[in-house]
Amino acid sequence: MTTQLSTPALSTDEMVRELYDRQQITDVMLRFGRGLDLHDWDMYAATLADPFEVNFFDLTGRQPAVTTPDVWAKFASACLEPLAVYHQYSNFHINLHGDEADGVFYFTARHRLPNKHGDDHYTQYGWYENSFRREASGWKISKLKHGFQWCDGNPLLIDFTNPDWQRAADTVFGS
Repeated sequence: MTTQLSTPALSTDEMVRELYDRQQITDVMLRFGRGLDLHDWDMYAATLADPFEVNFFDLTGRQPAVTTPDVWAKFASACLEPLAVYHQYSNFHINLHGDEADGVFYFTARHRLPNKHGDDHYTQYGWYENSFRREASGWKISKLKHGFQWCDGNPLLIDFTNPDWQRAADTVFGS
């Protein structure tokens, strides 16, 4: 005998609101990626709450921190400005909790930089585990957690020795 889980009946207005909120959060993630791909740091920063928590341990080896959208956009620029990038998201799983939400979003992040010292590409495969907060201007990312399961190619395309990258990382995560 199978057990059936019961879910509370939602009114049409509640269903429409839930669908609308899910679409708005999806759009935040799509603008997040598009801002990265276009190197449009204003578009990218506009997806983030002020302040917000960031966890990029898999990439940086540094502990989570609290930062601002402008500071984080400068860090992203220091990482990605020299590269052609392409971010693709899938498997959106969004949980709504009133004016807050969380979700998991799978990604493939491709990075390319022609060079003489190795592969010209670096690809990360993983997911974001983000939290969101509804603000007057719409949904914003309040916690950004980036993790990857594996990578292909040349990870040295993101130059952690670059002084601009070091300064930007130190500003976010401390030295």
